[in-house]
Amino acid sequence: MMEIQMDEGGGVVVYQDDYCSGSVMSERVSGLAGSIYREFERLIHCYDEEVVKELMPLVVNVLENLDSVLSENQEHEVELELLREDNEQLLTQYEREKALRKQAEEKFIEFEDALEQEKKELQIQVEHYEFQTRQLELKAKNYADQISRLEERESEMKKEYNALHQRHTEMIQTYVEHIERSKMQQVGGNSQTESSLPGRSRKERPTSLNVFPLADSTVRAQMGGKLVPAGDHWHLSDLGQLQFSSSYQVLSPCCGVRVSFPSPHVHSGSPFSAYNPLQLPWG
Repeated sequence: MMEIQMDEGGGVVVYQDDYCSGSVMSERVSGLAGSIYREFERLIHCYDEEVVKELMPLVVNVLENLDSVLSENQEHEVELELLREDNEQLLTQYEREKALRKQAEEKFIEFEDALEQEKKELQIQVEHYEFQTRQLELKAKNYADQISRLEERESEMKKEYNALHQRHTEMIQTYVEHIERSKMQQVGGNSQTESSLPGRSRKERPTSLNVFPLADSTVRAQMGGKLVPAGDHWHLSDLGQLQFSSSYQVLSPCCGVRVSFPSPHVHSGSPFSAYNPLQLPWG
């Protein structure tokens, strides 16, 4: 319960009961209570104490409620100020987080664009490498086919060379045997001629024996059988490789027969280039 009393200096002192811990009311409520007390004194002097007797407790109750409301209002104002500060901090943090999120989204968009561009470039490179791979596979297949054809051609040329070499050797042997027979026949004929014509001392030279015609060689008859190189000819084949052509001569000092014939053409890079196609029995 609140009590209103006047002090000696004419001031108003307002007291509360124990539930308010005996604390003095706020200055605003105290000033308002003093004004009301002076008004009550004026009414008491004019009329009587009984006039304000019932009104005094109501006024005191109103002042108590007003004081409690003012206290709560002050507390609410403090809380509101704290909430405003928290709100400002939250707004500041929100703006900062919003700016950071916007930057992160922009960076993410840039990263996605860069990743998409890099993906396109890598796809283009993959297509280019696949195209190059197909071209290289096609070239490798063509080279393999070409190598196979060249190997077949080399095998055929080896067979042809062996056949020509065999025929060439047989022709040389046949020709040497023919020369030997001619020499023996000539020696026998000369002996008969000398015996039938003793006065004739001049010997006729035997005619040339053309066993087989050659474009760059001739056949001359002399006695003996010796193989000597007559000339070398170098020329380029249709394959662009250097070829060597040698012609050989068979000399027979006994009967004066000389036979010239060329050797087969051999590629300088062929495995038969070091092979001598002429192997005569007399060396």
